[in-house]
Amino acid sequence: MSSVLNEIQSIYSSLSDKEKSIANYILAHPEETSRGHIQELADATGVSISAITRFAKKVSCKNFVEMKVKLASGADPKPSTGIEQRLLASYRDMLTDVQSLIDHKRFQNVLKLIQNAKRIFIYGLGSSGLAAQELNYRLSRMGFISESITDPHLMVIRSTLLQDGDLVLAFSRSGQTIDLLQSIQKVKDKGAKVIAFTAYGDSPLIKIADEFLWTVHPMRNTFILTGLDMSTLYLIDRISLHFLADQKREALYLETVDAIHNRRS
Repeated sequence: MSSVLNEIQSIYSSLSDKEKSIANYILAHPEETSRGHIQELADATGVSISAITRFAKKVSCKNFVEMKVKLASGADPKPSTGIEQRLLASYRDMLTDVQSLIDHKRFQNVLKLIQNAKRIFIYGLGSSGLAAQELNYRLSRMGFISESITDPHLMVIRSTLLQDGDLVLAFSRSGQTIDLLQSIQKVKDKGAKVIAFTAYGDSPLIKIADEFLWTVHPMRNTFILTGLDMSTLYLIDRISLHFLADQKREALYLETVDAIHNRRS
């Protein structure tokens, strides 16, 4: 992902409606934008040329031309026909994007918080609940005391009963889900730590969280698939593989594999 796309994602929540129109178009059509004229972008987004110039400066570019150059440097031509080709191209772009979004120091902080937590509660509503369940499935099989919470009422109950040393992992693509935010505020009131997994910078969830990891913005390269997005699954895999490098945790994980196998046989 180019630096412009990263910048757009980090400030997206603070943009005006007109600026979001520009941002959405660039996120969905970075290659076309890098090759197009400023008037074409203005026509496509329904804003003025001066609004696009101001937007370019807002994403750390001197002008539209510099923004085009930065977009072009990160663009990767891909086939646009055929379902399999489109899907493979989307996955390839997603892997490139999520890798560029990972701050390694921040990622290490997240791993330490998980390692040192007394109990781990993983929150997610809707499709984010799928991510919560998947990560809980991984962590619990490695010996972590963890639980996924995907019901808003149970989320409030758990948040009210948390203790110092507990950790909440909160999945929310927008970072603005009201039911989740209300529970997260209770988590902070109880002194527990919060790690957010989100695609929107400057969101209410980011402001509350002690640490966060980026997922790929849903408008990036027309990621239209619903459910558990692949960038979130990539982060879950990275976390899982880190802890599976510990021989004791790997042994516990393999023990659960044998238990499930024996139950089926």
